[in-house]
Amino acid sequence: MTTLLRRIPISLYYIVVATAWIGLSDRLLLTWISSPDWLAHWQTVKGVIFVLATGAALHMVLRHSQRRQTLARRRIQNLNGFYNAISKVADAAMRADQSGPLYKAVCEAVVDNPGILVSAVALIEPDGMSIRSHYALGPAADLYDQPLSLDPTHENAASVSLRAIQTRKPCICNDIRHEPGFEIWHAQYLSRHINAFAAFPVFEEGQLVGTLTVASRHRDYFNIELVELLERLADVVSFGQGHLRRLKRLRLMDRLIERANDGVIVTDREGVILAVNARFCQVSGYESHELLGQTTRLLHSARQGPNFFRDMWQRLLQQGHWRGQIWNRRKGGDIHPEWLTISAVLDEQGQTEHYLAVYSDLSERMEAELRIRELSSLDTLTGVLNAEVFRARLAEHLQKTRKNRRRALVAVLNLNRLRVINQAYGREKGDRILSEIGERLRALNLPDALIGRLGGDEFGIAVGGLNTLEDVMRHARRIGSSFNALFALDADTLLIRPSIGAVCFPEHGDDTVTVLANATAAVQRCKREGLDTVRLYTPDLSHEVSAPFELEQDLRRAIDNGELWLAFQPQLRISDGTPIGMETLLRWDHPTLGAISPAKFIPVAEESGLILPIGEWILFEACRHAAKWNRGREQALRVAVNVSAVQFQRQNWPRLVEKALLASELAPGCLELEVTESVVMQHIDAVAMRLRALKALGVQLAIDDFGTGYSSLAYLKRLPIDRLKIDQSFVRGLPGDAGDAAIARAICGLAVSLDFETIAEGVETAEQAAALLAMGCPEAQGWHYARAMPAAEFEQWLHKHG
Repeated sequence: MTTLLRRIPISLYYIVVATAWIGLSDRLLLTWISSPDWLAHWQTVKGVIFVLATGAALHMVLRHSQRRQTLARRRIQNLNGFYNAISKVADAAMRADQSGPLYKAVCEAVVDNPGILVSAVALIEPDGMSIRSHYALGPAADLYDQPLSLDPTHENAASVSLRAIQTRKPCICNDIRHEPGFEIWHAQYLSRHINAFAAFPVFEEGQLVGTLTVASRHRDYFNIELVELLERLADVVSFGQGHLRRLKRLRLMDRLIERANDGVIVTDREGVILAVNARFCQVSGYESHELLGQTTRLLHSARQGPNFFRDMWQRLLQQGHWRGQIWNRRKGGDIHPEWLTISAVLDEQGQTEHYLAVYSDLSERMEAELRIRELSSLDTLTGVLNAEVFRARLAEHLQKTRKNRRRALVAVLNLNRLRVINQAYGREKGDRILSEIGERLRALNLPDALIGRLGGDEFGIAVGGLNTLEDVMRHARRIGSSFNALFALDADTLLIRPSIGAVCFPEHGDDTVTVLANATAAVQRCKREGLDTVRLYTPDLSHEVSAPFELEQDLRRAIDNGELWLAFQPQLRISDGTPIGMETLLRWDHPTLGAISPAKFIPVAEESGLILPIGEWILFEACRHAAKWNRGREQALRVAVNVSAVQFQRQNWPRLVEKALLASELAPGCLELEVTESVVMQHIDAVAMRLRALKALGVQLAIDDFGTGYSSLAYLKRLPIDRLKIDQSFVRGLPGDAGDAAIARAICGLAVSLDFETIAEGVETAEQAAALLAMGCPEAQGWHYARAMPAAEFEQWLHKHG
């Protein structure tokens, strides 16, 4: 249709000219010629002239049309050639795994087009001072054998490439002879028949890295359409550059992940496994093809319930990461501990696209820690339990005996002449005696026995599973008989006889402190009477040991009589006074002595072992109240419970916490367990393991009275702690006391660096609260906000304050 419309003016022009010629020429002939013969002659001449003129015009029109068609056909072929070049390069960019094949494909695709003398991909050198061809093709490709300077004043400056790099836009030179600034290149370019030149910038992830340069033998070769196509081609090269860099990073990450010492899993948003590394397959026992397409539930064990995983996913969705200890099941069925770190991988819109999970197998580490604990629990000289561990395990031993409704022997053995031996033979010989005593006691192979060294010359022995008092005495005499044999000290031999105090559990005491005290009383009576024998505890010795335990007996009755009760002190956000939790505090109303300070009766409870049933009752009650108060609340409260060293030493403590959470239906994240700094530092290995086990349940962990002990930061940063509690002794002097302010500020700074939170206790004034908030402590408790209250009163306070 367009061609037809273009021909209409030409036809009209011909009609007008032809009509005008015929009319005007006839009129002129009639005017000038009167003879009919000459008129006919000139009419014929006029016709011939018209035919010749119109024939010549038609020839010119046809020639012009043919030339235009040829140029159009050449232009279309040229454009099609470059369209094909873009297609080939795009395919090469997707397939190439190195830059060389990509550059080769670009140059080949461009040079294949008619009129192209050279195509080159040149990259900026690392020093940024020159540009060097990485691939060039065509008859004039040798122009790029040497690097070209990016300094415009240099005699070997990079001409069009320099302009493209400077402007970050295409540089087009359609006639070298008339383009300013190219005079120094005339001879070199024109000798190669190069008349037009173009350079297009190449980028790599937004950074300019080089140029795509094209040279042609034809002037005015680079028209608007061709420039647009070559720009698109340069864009494809830029995409290929970025693709190669991303591919290189991916390969690097693949190598790093594959060679990592930890197991790595990549999943989609639903937890479906997309990739695993060799280390994870090695630890889990699965082949990779057995895991791909499965969900991570394949690995779950029954060690951690649905609450644990619900809380884990909730935190992962809220914060984008989670870490903690988890128990997974290997292909063979055995369960093993792992330290798991999960991170969300976001897409360009900030939405979670994948999850990256890194698993560290803790089996060997925990076995090593267990071995270390076993070794640390032994007395290095005698090979039996040290005093601390013996007392702790004795409590469990007696509890087991009580549960089985049996009796147990608890004996204290004292060496009567060890001091004399040390003085006479030297300390080294005395140590050899102690070492042999340890060997003899272990060699007895007593059933269900504990053997420990209580002091320099004192040992403790417990034998469980006994039925009668006669069984108790028989085993006590058997212990004494192990000393009948002489002890050899080089050339000398010695007879050493011990004094042994024996107690029958539970008749002579039903807790650790009582039975050891009664056995010690029997030993002392035995020594006073000068007997190297076994003395069974009798009630007439009770006055020697009962006085220190009067408070203990009252406390034991208090448990049964309901004299103990819980108080709750609110914990608030300083900035707006919003309640965020409460601390659980134990109170005792004695029927005759009135209110007894926890500082007085808690140590008695810990020493006697009563802290175990009391602590269990506190835990369950605190969880029950917290679950009740959290029902219907938009912002859940956390309840803080103090845990003693005795409780932490129990292996079943994490299981007890889990039972309390399940019984109360309290979310694990709403329970915070507080352990004092001194307990953490004195029993760092045992406490660290307990803390990790508790953290695996999802509960929060805090160090109470922080700053009052001698913390080791090397240990502290390895503990899975959530919060540091600033002791009230450092709060009391705020804001005026420079020393207290410096300590409080240091604790807040330490918490930030270790990714811990902080809370201050004992806040009594608004000035103290403001100073703490300025230091970076966001939470507090104390009389400035509210005193500790019974549960019912706290519930009313909570309704009032939100």
